[in-house]
Amino acid sequence: MNRKYLVDNITREYICVALQKGREWEPNNQDSLDSFMESRSNKNDPEFELLSGEYNDNSFFEKWIRNGTNFMFRY
Repeated sequence: MNRKYLVDNITREYICVALQKGREWEPNNQDSLDSFMESRSNKNDPEFELLSGEYNDNSFFEKWIRNGTNFMFRY
C-alpha cells in the first residue's frame, strides 16, 4: 500500500497524511495534522520546510525508520 507522508527533516518526525486505495487517495490523520504542524519547533525559521513523499511501506521503512527516525505514526 502506498502512503503519503510529511517528514520534518530536522527532528525526523513524520506523519502519514493519505492512503492510496486503488487509484484514489484517501486523507488520513487529518485530526492530528494541525497538532503535528504546530509542534514543529523550527516552524518560524525562514528556511523551515517539511519533506513530503509517497512511499510504499517497505521503501519508507528503509529510507526513514531504519535510519533512526522518531515518529508520530498512525494508520
